[in-house]
Amino acid sequence: MSARTTSPRAILGVLTGLNALNYLDRYVGAATLPLMLASLSLSDAAGGLLQSAFILTYAIVCPFIGWAGDRGPRMRLAAAGVFLWSLATVASGLAPTYAVLLVARAVVGVGEASYAVVTPSLLSDCYPAEQRARVLGIFYAAIPVGSALGYVVGGVVGEHFGWRAAFFVAGAPGMALAFVLLLLAEPRRGARDAGGVSATPLALGASLRALVARRSWVSNTIAQVIYTFAMGGLATWMPTYFVRERGIPLATAASTFGLILVAAGFLGTLLGGRLSDALTRRLPGAHFVLSGVSLVVSIAFTLPAVLASSPAIYWPATFVTLLLLFINIGPLNAAMANVLPADLRARGFAVTTGVMHLFGDAASPWLIGVASDAVGLTVPVLVTGSLLVVAGIVLLVDRASLVRDMRAVGATPAAF
Repeated sequence: MSARTTSPRAILGVLTGLNALNYLDRYVGAATLPLMLASLSLSDAAGGLLQSAFILTYAIVCPFIGWAGDRGPRMRLAAAGVFLWSLATVASGLAPTYAVLLVARAVVGVGEASYAVVTPSLLSDCYPAEQRARVLGIFYAAIPVGSALGYVVGGVVGEHFGWRAAFFVAGAPGMALAFVLLLLAEPRRGARDAGGVSATPLALGASLRALVARRSWVSNTIAQVIYTFAMGGLATWMPTYFVRERGIPLATAASTFGLILVAAGFLGTLLGGRLSDALTRRLPGAHFVLSGVSLVVSIAFTLPAVLASSPAIYWPATFVTLLLLFINIGPLNAAMANVLPADLRARGFAVTTGVMHLFGDAASPWLIGVASDAVGLTVPVLVTGSLLVVAGIVLLVDRASLVRDMRAVGATPAAF
């Protein structure tokens, strides 16, 4: 036990690296979707259901992990999650039938939920409130990196060696790297909070009442549900959209989209975290303001990204859209961490994560697939992208609640 590192930077580095692997395994299926549809003779609705099954189990498992994370060791939960999702990814490539593939993708959701729910709580115990948007921005910058790698691995490996090989390449590393987490020390719960650890009862009713009492948590969750519905659906179908509607080869479409995603997402996530922490010292409710504005403005670039016929227009528009969307990730997660007491934090993230996936991207990939079977991909993609404006409006309208909730826990700019 004494050999375990307690360095916040080491913990941040390892958790961020594994988060990239998390999203690689998640989106390798989206990149290989056209190949799976053809190989298994699936409809678009059946193809979309693969992602929806993953998200559905992810959402259902999240609350259980949250309660376990507020009660017991979180590093062990995270390590078990990494190993399980990696094993299930490899199993996806071995699946002989659609039914087995569907089950394997669902099990990936169990493993990823076990990791995603407890990691923000771990990082919040390593860094004080005034640094959390920046730190969580770094952690969540792994989303575009991992997602892009998923598209590149899926597109390139899938086209040259088949979709099954892509799952093997994506899943194998995590089965070994999961054990690295066991070398990290568990940070003391509430170590970086001014009030320390409170005593919120673990009972379901008491937990939910404590969460709902923080109105900004409710608004944050609603906005993230809408955001996740849109982003999850688009992330699943955009490579297929470019193949069908733009006539681009799969490897080119997946790789180009992946490179744009990693550049825009990495820059946007880091920029959002740093800018939000800086603005919080001057602008009350800055986490909500910055996120809300970026989501509302995104529509000006989403329209040409979907409708323009020239790659000189739709690729740059796609880049700016993704940049604006990823700006909000660090601020929104920091806003949530800062208004929740340490002993309620894992449950708060668990409920938000479960709800936003259950009502967000558990449904959208399948719904887009159903709509595509009826009217083609263009209309459902355009409508889904336009929903992001609604998420931005929710945050801007209710930014005052964030100011009140931060004052209540002493996490105001004045307290910094």
